[in-house]
Amino acid sequence: MQGTIAPFPSIPSGAAPRVAFVASYPPRECGIGTFTYDVVNNYDSIDPSRLSTVVALNDFGQMYDYDLHDYQGRVRYQIEADDLDSFIEVADQLNRSRIQVVNIQHEYGLYGGEYGEYIVEFMRRLQKPVVLTLHTVLPHPDGKFKEVTQSMLDLASGVVVLARSALPMILSNYDVPASRVHVIPHGIPVFTRKESIRRRTKKLLGLVERPLLSTFGLIGPSKAIEYVIEALPKIVEAAPNVLYLVIGETHPHIRKREGENYRNSLAELAKDLGVEKHVRFNNRFLSNSELIRYLAATDVYIMAYLNKDQIVSGTLAYAVGCGKAVVATPFTYAEEMLADGRGIIVPFKDPGAIATGVSSLLTDRRKLLQMEERAYKFSRPMTWPSVARMYLELFRSLVATRAPARPLAHERSA
Repeated sequence: MQGTIAPFPSIPSGAAPRVAFVASYPPRECGIGTFTYDVVNNYDSIDPSRLSTVVALNDFGQMYDYDLHDYQGRVRYQIEADDLDSFIEVADQLNRSRIQVVNIQHEYGLYGGEYGEYIVEFMRRLQKPVVLTLHTVLPHPDGKFKEVTQSMLDLASGVVVLARSALPMILSNYDVPASRVHVIPHGIPVFTRKESIRRRTKKLLGLVERPLLSTFGLIGPSKAIEYVIEALPKIVEAAPNVLYLVIGETHPHIRKREGENYRNSLAELAKDLGVEKHVRFNNRFLSNSELIRYLAATDVYIMAYLNKDQIVSGTLAYAVGCGKAVVATPFTYAEEMLADGRGIIVPFKDPGAIATGVSSLLTDRRKLLQMEERAYKFSRPMTWPSVARMYLELFRSLVATRAPARPLAHERSA
């Protein structure tokens, strides 16, 4: 598998291992939940005779409110994020089950305890091999954050990162054998890139003849959408009929804390700059099919993110996977995905640079189409069916070698 530090052992084919996936899960509105939904469904499609088990993580402050998320029977177990006993109880249930491998989709804000340390106790309790998928890897970890992460790495039989740039961060900051760390990219939809699809989709959306810019995902200040709106007056000069679509609802945690203050400030900014007719907000948590429809119609995808250390972005993976020309700030994942002419990198907090980058694509169709083609070709190994088979290969290798849930001491020091 491309990107793996060391290849998986040669193992025989056969039935897919029985896997329990631990993560947030739809209908909970969470990027990790959407990611897990796609992994689970594509993994199960490989061997429908062995459907995997989902362990859903319920949000903080919702203990025992099992009616909050209607999992519709797909979820077998539920863990309350802020209840350590809930973690232990589910670990014991998994130990008694026929599950062969446990995959934890990990983000620090999902799990209870300081820096999510409850998941460490969960892993200690498990008597099954654990694959830990890290959605966040920091370049300079310290203190309790580093301690919790090292404990997870010690207890994992396999570690998955979603970008090659995460590898040196893991290996230089933590004591973990390189042979245990693997790159499995963020998945993308199976999408056929054709200019006719863009035209038909624009017609379906009632946006024929309008150059379309878009940003999607859970909305909050970290998206820095204000810098895109500040760039719009100059973009409008180059493309007078341009429309910028801000697609997605406000992040539930931000909405609970601040309401719609951020979104309202963006609308007010657009009005103050005289570009309100060039911005449209779609304040809903969209299904994958709806998101792909909007991406299919998009001419330029824009990401003005502020966090330099962001190691992965599902929205960027999807944009590249749909063959979009992307203008983005230089966060870590963008620099990896958009290298070699697959996109345009602009400085942080620089509306002028955003305007220049976007306008250069809207006024030069050949340049835009060439960039789209490079992005599309680069992303072909990242389709969800391919990603699911990479997980299958890793799970099989651990089952075949009967990897312990807790690596031996000599392994940790190797």
